[in-house]
Amino acid sequence: MGVHYSGAHPIMQACQLAFYAFRAELMTEVLKSPNVRVAVAPAPLVTVDEAACRKLATLISTYEVPIDREDNALPSASRLDIGNFYFWLVAICHQTSPKGGVRLAGTVNGRNLQGWDYLSARFEAAIAVQPRLLTPETWTHMTGDDLRQLFRDQTLGDRLTDPDGRAGLIRDLGSVMIGNGWKHFEDLYRLAGRRILEGDPNLLQLLSRFRAYNDPVHKKAYFLLALMRNGGLWTYADDWNLGAPVDYHEIRGHLRIGTVTINDRTLKEKVQNETPVTAEEDVAIRTAVHDAIMLVSELTEIRNPSRLHYLFWNVFRSCCTRNSPHCRRCPVTCTLPPRYVPLALASGVRRCPFAAACKSAGNATMLTEHVFTTDWY
Repeated sequence: MGVHYSGAHPIMQACQLAFYAFRAELMTEVLKSPNVRVAVAPAPLVTVDEAACRKLATLISTYEVPIDREDNALPSASRLDIGNFYFWLVAICHQTSPKGGVRLAGTVNGRNLQGWDYLSARFEAAIAVQPRLLTPETWTHMTGDDLRQLFRDQTLGDRLTDPDGRAGLIRDLGSVMIGNGWKHFEDLYRLAGRRILEGDPNLLQLLSRFRAYNDPVHKKAYFLLALMRNGGLWTYADDWNLGAPVDYHEIRGHLRIGTVTINDRTLKEKVQNETPVTAEEDVAIRTAVHDAIMLVSELTEIRNPSRLHYLFWNVFRSCCTRNSPHCRRCPVTCTLPPRYVPLALASGVRRCPFAAACKSAGNATMLTEHVFTTDWY
C-alpha cells in the first residue's frame, strides 16, 4: 500500500524545494554550454487586450442591446427557399465597401440602400420574378454578366466589384451541391445532425467544401448560420459553437477601440501605411478580433456573439466610418438603424455608442482595417 503526501506535508515541501533548487542549478550550468541554443517562441502577431475588453463590456452592460435580426425576413418564402437564398447570398457577400472604391448601393422599392442591405433586397426582388435563381442547376451556369445585370442600379449603374469572381463562387456552389446530391442548404443541416462544430460531419466541415466558405476564420459560415438561427429556421445542438463573423468594419472598430493589439511592428506599419498584408497576417488579425468579441460576449453575460456582432457591425459601419467617425457627434446623415439609436443617445448627445470606451475617440489619426484582397469577407 503506497503512502500519499499532500502538497502541505513538510517532508514533501522539503523535497520539492530541493528539487527546484537542483533544477535551477542544473539549468544554469546547461545554459553556460556553448553548444546550447535556447529557442524563444515569437510573440503572437496580434493579441486580445483583456483590460480594454472589460472596459467595453462594462459600457455595453449599461445598454439594452437589441436582439440580432435581419430587416428583410422573406415572409412569403418557404424554409427551403430561405435557406438557399441566404446560402447563395452570403457566398458573394464580401467587399461591398472596398477601400479606394465606391460602395455598393442603389434603390429598391423606393428605399436607398447600401452594402448588404442592397445586395439582399435586390436578390429578394429578383427571385420573386425568377424563382429558378434558387436552384443549384441554375447556379452552375451563373456568369459575371448575370450578376452585373442582377445588381445594376438604374441610377448608379454597376457597383458590384469583381462580378466574374463572384460568379465563380456561385458556380462552385452549384457544382458541389449537385455532386453531393444536395438540392437545398437544408440538406447539409440534416446531414450534420444540427451540429456546428461537434461530431463528424458538422456544418463547418460541410461548408468548407465550398470555395465561398473555406475561410479559416469562418466569417461567411458564422454569418450564414446566424441568419438561419435568427430567422427562427434552425436550432443547433451545439449552439455555443456559433462564433462571431468578423468583417472589415469590425476589424476597423476593434483596432480603434483597442480590444486587440498589433504586437508586430512590421505588421502595424503595414496597417498604418495601408500596405497589403499576407494571408497569415490577415488570419491573425481577424482571429484576435473574433476572440475579443467572444470575450466581450462572456464579460457582458450576453453570451451571444452573434447579437454582439450585429451591434458592432451596425455601429462600426454607421458611426465608426473610415474617414469621418462620429466620436463626438453624429451628423444628420448617420445611417445607424433606429433600434440602435437609443444607445447612441445614452450620453445625452447622439454619438458613437462606444466613444466612452474607445482609445482612439477624438484622435486626429486612427487605424483602419488592413488591406487584404480576398473573397473571404
